[in-house]
Amino acid sequence: SLTGSKHLHFWSAAKDSVEFTAEQTIRDLPEGKFRFALSIMGGDCGDTDIYAYVRINGEEVARSEQIPITGYNDWHEGIVPEFAHPAGSEVTVGIYVRCQGAGNGAWGKIDDAMVNSVQ
Repeated sequence: SLTGSKHLHFWSAAKDSVEFTAEQTIRDLPEGKFRFALSIMGGDCGDTDIYAYVRINGEEVARSEQIPITGYNDWHEGIVPEFAHPAGSEVTVGIYVRCQGAGNGAWGKIDDAMVNSVQ
């Protein structure tokens, strides 16, 4: 894990078999501007499509740039720098991961997903 003792781990030995989203819905978030960030590392991933995203009331409103996977313990951060959250809306934050896989298959770890207020 990047920090703490828990993280989300993924692995598959089969080529083109890693594709998933991991997300969490936040309710009762106060109105304001927020930032979402998370970290990922891994290996043997081949071609990838990996990004963090934010949805408000089910509609994607922002996403990070592509997040690379470059090797063991080489953590990269995906950042959605700022999004506005209207009062009473439902916010879902998450990560989309697709890895072609190479060699022994794609694997990785995701950690430190955080939503913070932007002043």
